[in-house]
Amino acid sequence: MKLLNPQMVIWLVIQLLLVIFTISATNEEGIILFWMTLPFLILNCIGVIIIILGKPKIGSTIFLIGSVLFVPIGLIGVFGARKILNQIKEEKFINTL
Repeated sequence: MKLLNPQMVIWLVIQLLLVIFTISATNEEGIILFWMTLPFLILNCIGVIIIILGKPKIGSTIFLIGSVLFVPIGLIGVFGARKILNQIKEEKFINTL
């Protein structure tokens, strides 16, 4: 099973660029947006680390939670995490046959 889905990586890069863009803002709205997006970027990074460490179900669930706030662009990450969860269910089903 592939550990990371390319959609998850793409969303992580987009989210990182969003955080970098908002931290460089000079107005208050940009700083507020930075502090709103940073925890979800950290949550997604934790999810990716957990996936790499061999717990794809837990990591994908954490990544899914961290991506849900950013609708509609966050759906990229949601779909990637959901594909991994579906692969886990499929493998579990095949092993029970």
